[in-house]
Amino acid sequence: LKYSAEAALMFERIKNDGDIDLSYTYFKRNVRINFKDVELLAISTLKVGIHVMEYHNGQLVIDGSFRGIMPFENYKLYASFNGIDYELENNDRYSLTKYFGVSAYKKFTFHLALDLEKARNKQRLYFYAVVNGERVNLGISFLHHWAKLTASPKGAYWRFNEYTAVYDSNTILITKASAKDTFKKEIHFLRNTFPQSKSMFLRRIAYWLTRPYFKNKRIWIMYDKLYKGGDSSEYLYRFCKGNNDGIARYYIIDKNTPDYRKLKKDGMKPLKNHSLKHKMAFLNADIILITNSNTFPFNGYSMEYSRFIRGFCNFSTMCLQHGLTVQKCAMAQQRIVDNTKRYFIASKYEYNNLMHHAYGYKGFDYVRLTGIGRYDGLVSNDQKQILLSPTWRMYNAMPVTTSEGEQRAYNPDFKNTVYYKIYNDLINNEKLIATAKECGYKIKYLLHPIVSAQAKDYTPNSAVEVIPSVGDLSYEKILTESSLMVTDYSGVQFDFAYMKKPLVYFHPTELPAHYDDGCFFYDTMGFGEICTTSEQLVDTLCEYMRQGCKMKQKYIDRVDDFYNFHDHNNCERIYKEIMDYQKIVDKDKMRISK
Repeated sequence: LKYSAEAALMFERIKNDGDIDLSYTYFKRNVRINFKDVELLAISTLKVGIHVMEYHNGQLVIDGSFRGIMPFENYKLYASFNGIDYELENNDRYSLTKYFGVSAYKKFTFHLALDLEKARNKQRLYFYAVVNGERVNLGISFLHHWAKLTASPKGAYWRFNEYTAVYDSNTILITKASAKDTFKKEIHFLRNTFPQSKSMFLRRIAYWLTRPYFKNKRIWIMYDKLYKGGDSSEYLYRFCKGNNDGIARYYIIDKNTPDYRKLKKDGMKPLKNHSLKHKMAFLNADIILITNSNTFPFNGYSMEYSRFIRGFCNFSTMCLQHGLTVQKCAMAQQRIVDNTKRYFIASKYEYNNLMHHAYGYKGFDYVRLTGIGRYDGLVSNDQKQILLSPTWRMYNAMPVTTSEGEQRAYNPDFKNTVYYKIYNDLINNEKLIATAKECGYKIKYLLHPIVSAQAKDYTPNSAVEVIPSVGDLSYEKILTESSLMVTDYSGVQFDFAYMKKPLVYFHPTELPAHYDDGCFFYDTMGFGEICTTSEQLVDTLCEYMRQGCKMKQKYIDRVDDFYNFHDHNNCERIYKEIMDYQKIVDKDKMRISK
């Protein structure tokens, strides 16, 4: 934990068991924030953080934040654009900073849409605060991948529509673009890039050399996990095969995976992860279709490296969903994390959850009820098997070491966890195994991708197959062939319920919940019984097996209420929505309609 005024004030609140009083002193058009006799900082040193900056339909659109030091009621924030001042409103988007899982402070967050004036050669944007009547000009920091600009290397620029934007002297300056001006700015930025990263210097050179090939293409990039396909992006990719719609679609996956080979065998042309074509297609993309959040890291750009190429990136992201958005997950799924322009959902309950202010979708027509793409493959093919599929716990898995899209490493301490002991005992339960044999059922224990490296830790027995959910595993095959699923909170429960096959929830009291409730409550909306002990779970499973594993009417009614669609036309609806949005992209990129 590095020092910050926010963290210092957090500790002071802990010591004083509540809020603390700040005072302000004024000097030379500046304001100092004080606590008791200690000067914390001068407001002029604070900066407005830019998370997202983009162009849309003639407007400069910004999502930003301001550091959470002063109480919101003690100041007002303003943007000044072309001589007109706009008071910023706090839209209360999720902005909590937590330490050890406990909220420490939150930021002032805002959304700003400014009409660009074509008649002006130069347009200027800067920010200031007013504290007790005193005006203080503020700097600007470019906090995230989507901010388009960066303070380092110097000379960064963003080329969009008919404009160019740069950052200079706490001001974002927008001018009319020209080929000559772009060339000068590029040479200047390259000179400053080379000393910091020779590889990114070469990346920019490669961009310009390949630009003639990509310039006139309408490019969609699609991916699931880089080490694993089979999710909604692959389903949509396959659905679009052969469509003569003028779109160049690239499905990204690691070359050394069974799914890559399967796609090739089926006549597809998946794009190798980290290949030069992947890197260049990403920089020239129109739309990126994802099932897992964090677009830039999945495509090889950490925050350290994205600052070298942000100004090239004029694409929108659309979420096809890995799991359904029914829990509290605004930290990962809020609108600005991936600058999401379309969010495809399966249930009205998801819509209600996403409309909470924390997600940032309220007031934007971005959420679409279409169904989930991979559900098109969910046609039951019951093979008399019981599927155990619990989700993971963050503290049981090794951390990400390279990329979000790569499989986690083996955790040597996993066998010491309560999680392991509970499930290892369950799959070796004598009564469960005996009843399965008696009724003719197989048992399969499917490990979550995050903990699949731990497969060898489980005590083997001939009656239960422990399956890592990586490699050549097909989710569609194992779900459609299973008769009943046991899970705790895993998102695949919704895939299984879509087929109206029985579920049983296992929520052992010894394990904390994986998610906070959002809009889905297991006791009143769940698709099966809730068991809190292994004995209760085993008894419930034995009863289901003896009765042929049929979903009870009570839970069928809940399935019917939850889903807006029960067909297998989800990809078709999603595709139509994306094609409609492509028209907006073409307009913003000044293309001639073909």
